[in-house]
Amino acid sequence: MKMHRTPTRRRALLLAAVLMGAALALPAGTARARVTERNDAAPVSASLQPTLRPIYSARTEDKVVALTFDISWGNQMAPKVLEVLRNEKVPATFFLSGPWAKNHAELVKQIQADGHEIESHGHAHVDLNTLGREGAARNIAAAHAILKELTGRDPTYIRPPNGAFNEASVQAAKDLGYATVIWSVDSLDWKNPGVDRIVNRTVRLAHPGAIILMHASDSCKQTDQALPAIIRSLREQGYRFLLLDDLIRTYGVDMNGHIRVLR
Repeated sequence: MKMHRTPTRRRALLLAAVLMGAALALPAGTARARVTERNDAAPVSASLQPTLRPIYSARTEDKVVALTFDISWGNQMAPKVLEVLRNEKVPATFFLSGPWAKNHAELVKQIQADGHEIESHGHAHVDLNTLGREGAARNIAAAHAILKELTGRDPTYIRPPNGAFNEASVQAAKDLGYATVIWSVDSLDWKNPGVDRIVNRTVRLAHPGAIILMHASDSCKQTDQALPAIIRSLREQGYRFLLLDDLIRTYGVDMNGHIRVLR
């Protein structure tokens, strides 16, 4: 399976141009879309080009999942999450906002040193589907510059803040060499509903190829307490944990809205 990737040199030039204020032509009749709750979708091709849809999950019957964590503010929860992952020997993917990464460079380096994957959560924590294609591109490029400087690598996936996207934002990301990633299992840890509810929901909704949404921002106060039980319960069911990029490159992706919902 081969993901769409913009050639490295061309990508660097595009990112630089966006940061310098070069305009991107807006597509006519941009359609608006948001994350929707669906469970009737079938897997589709891994290429973003025909559909301009984000990635929700991998296409497999193997018991593999990717734990993913968004971070936009605070410095208390991230170290606790990292400690759990270290103790449990589980790899994870962190989507970091540009300003947070810049202000917490040592934590970024620790995430990387622990062997986790670092991807983009954009710059300003605003819905990318409100910015237009040019605005979304500027947001993505600003975060990219910070993350590359701190990690020495080019992020290739972006999770838009709040999971909000439209065709223009997905196209802007694609133009800059990014695939847009949402999730298929929302732990709802951001609601702080109680540790047991986070654990029960996540374990119940887990499925082969799942991309699991969690958070390591300080506003999510129960994530570190729920995480050990989630990991152990999934392991007892035979699940393995992969980095997001390994999951996608190994198994392919489902971009047709595959989100499982606990009623």
